[in-house]
Amino acid sequence: MRIKMAGATDIGLVRKSNQDSYHFDADRGIAIVADGIGGRKGGEIASAMAVEGMRNEYLQTESIRHEEIHPFLTTAVDRINQKIYDTGENDPKIKGMGTTLNFLMFVGDRLHVAHVGDSRSYLYYQGNFWQLTVDHNIETFLARGWMKSENVLPGTQEGALVRSIGLTHRCESDIYEIQIRPGEIFLTCSDGLTGMVSDKKIARIIEREEKDLNKMAKALIEEAKRGGGKDNITLVLSKVSGD
Repeated sequence: MRIKMAGATDIGLVRKSNQDSYHFDADRGIAIVADGIGGRKGGEIASAMAVEGMRNEYLQTESIRHEEIHPFLTTAVDRINQKIYDTGENDPKIKGMGTTLNFLMFVGDRLHVAHVGDSRSYLYYQGNFWQLTVDHNIETFLARGWMKSENVLPGTQEGALVRSIGLTHRCESDIYEIQIRPGEIFLTCSDGLTGMVSDKKIARIIEREEKDLNKMAKALIEEAKRGGGKDNITLVLSKVSGD
């Protein structure tokens, strides 16, 4: 399988800084998106540390057998979480900083995803569009019965994160393994896109620009800005081909 990738980021129309970070390497088959938690100091530092940390964890690993991928991802996220947490604890100016993380790793005919927070990964294929990851926020946890409403502090927003990287010394990540096939397109993005653009409209843009990932990335960001651009917008697109 061959993977083609494109990515982009934009500050949006409201924020004064961009706290998102991203990286992709089609030759190595990795894509990373992290969204620093808004309203907290150091969000851009946390997201950059998460992206660079996952990139380095991957590059420092010479080879990984299939059965080792899941523990590798779990351990890598744990190490990066601890490093971000310790950095915040040692600097009062950025204490409490945190970030989401989506790390995609294509190996053979499989995609492996490590996910924390509410940045999302989607799959588009032949006109169908699925959200692969589950948002780690209060709204989702309440809807799925994973949290009781009486345990939510008064005034807490439904979009507040239940899990993120860097806020505590422990971090639980979701690990996914997906079989891939030619023609599939994976979208990984911060909530600056999904908060402004419906899934249906995202799918239409992907279908319209299917032959050019760079045009697709630009079109998605422009649509998010037309929708209000209330947050930073970051995305990476990964397309699977058989050649």
